[in-house]
Amino acid sequence: MKVLRALFLIGLALPLAVTLAGCQSGPTEEETESSVLPDHEIDGFELIQTREGARLWKLKARRALIFEDADRVEMESVRIDYFNDRGDTRSTLTAKNGLLRRKTNNMEARGDVVVTADDGTILTTQKLTWNERTGKIESDEFVRVTKGSDVFTGVGVEADPDLKNMRVKSEFRAYVRSPEGELVEEK
Repeated sequence: MKVLRALFLIGLALPLAVTLAGCQSGPTEEETESSVLPDHEIDGFELIQTREGARLWKLKARRALIFEDADRVEMESVRIDYFNDRGDTRSTLTAKNGLLRRKTNNMEARGDVVVTADDGTILTTQKLTWNERTGKIESDEFVRVTKGSDVFTGVGVEADPDLKNMRVKSEFRAYVRSPEGELVEEK
């Protein structure tokens, strides 16, 4: 009788132990975010921001996933054209991926980010944000800026989209091209 009772208790406890061993305290943030399906998926996504009828910027992405409750739009193959007061393109940003917060229109560009200004100035980095309220692009990553034959690098930047007013946050280095075409650090 005692043996049967012991076997019965083991028979109940074993499946419960196996079940509990498989439980975790809950999914990680990464698992939760990746397991949430988008509310909308759009190929050929395009969005234009205007103020008083004037275009400020136009965003295009090859594909966009819209998550309504999380207030985010995840994008692939991003291009943003920024416009001046006359409606002319003042710069163009391209990146592999992007994230848009719909309530604020703040954006983040990630992966091979390139900003090309209308005067030929080029900024490259791996991550850049657009702050809609300030009208500035910002990064805390390594940046490289090329203007004509001059190049400067640093960590972190804040700039107007046309790259005319720019502040490098740290580790600023300037380079000039030698007559042979090599970059030489300016001292």
